[in-house]
Amino acid sequence: MSGSLRHAWEYLAAEMWEPLADYSATSGAAPPDLFSDLYATADEFLSPRPTGTALGEARNDADRARQRFLALKGTDFASESAMVHFLEAADAVIADYEISGFEDLYRCLLRDALRKFNLRYRLDEPFILRFLLPGSFTNLYAELHRLNVANGHLAGLLNDFEKAFDRYARTQDPTDLKTCIAKASNYAEGLASATRGTAGTLGALCDQLTDWPHDKVREALKSLYKFCSDYPGIRHAGDPAGVRRDLATRDVTLASLLLVSFSGYLSPNVDEQVVLGA
Repeated sequence: MSGSLRHAWEYLAAEMWEPLADYSATSGAAPPDLFSDLYATADEFLSPRPTGTALGEARNDADRARQRFLALKGTDFASESAMVHFLEAADAVIADYEISGFEDLYRCLLRDALRKFNLRYRLDEPFILRFLLPGSFTNLYAELHRLNVANGHLAGLLNDFEKAFDRYARTQDPTDLKTCIAKASNYAEGLASATRGTAGTLGALCDQLTDWPHDKVREALKSLYKFCSDYPGIRHAGDPAGVRRDLATRDVTLASLLLVSFSGYLSPNVDEQVVLGA
């Protein structure tokens, strides 16, 4: 599961929509035109949009509406953001029925689905689906994998980092910690080299790249690279005089996250809208 609504959509029929349609309580039951209303609400968020004939059939035939709505795929929506807006609009539709407990059930089912499929959102009150920062990082990481498809060298470097990170997580060995940081810096260096079309050190390549919002951002990455080069045993023998303390688990986590995150500056081919979850 990628954590996106588009990839999870196929599971929502069983997890949300069918249980919602089966709702029955002393205060009332799910309305027979539920799927007609949901399909009509989805209309503006789909691409391409349904034809007038399809909308008319769904409006006048509850069974046909159910069939058409449950047949929708995640890729039928215009974007990930469109799916978010639809789910928020659906809450308003369900609230308008004024059936006691019905809206609460919808919200409960959605929260359960967010947790079950590890989706990148949190449901806040009033009904707002918040896209969370971990989701943006996940999207960036997925973008790097997409870029690597066309570059076996980069794919190998990222695979080396992933194996090193996994090994350190298992062993907690100081040597594996340093190897993990080194492999993360190697990937960043490889990505910068691919962008420039020439090999070089990450520090030198930073000076050749131009897509920096401010000089201090470039200097921050250069300083991180210098840490990787100067701290003994990461990339080189280093300078023990500069060591203030032994490395700890937080160092491998933060250094790796920073190096991978900076990759967004190192390639012009990272899709910013995908990273944002749009």
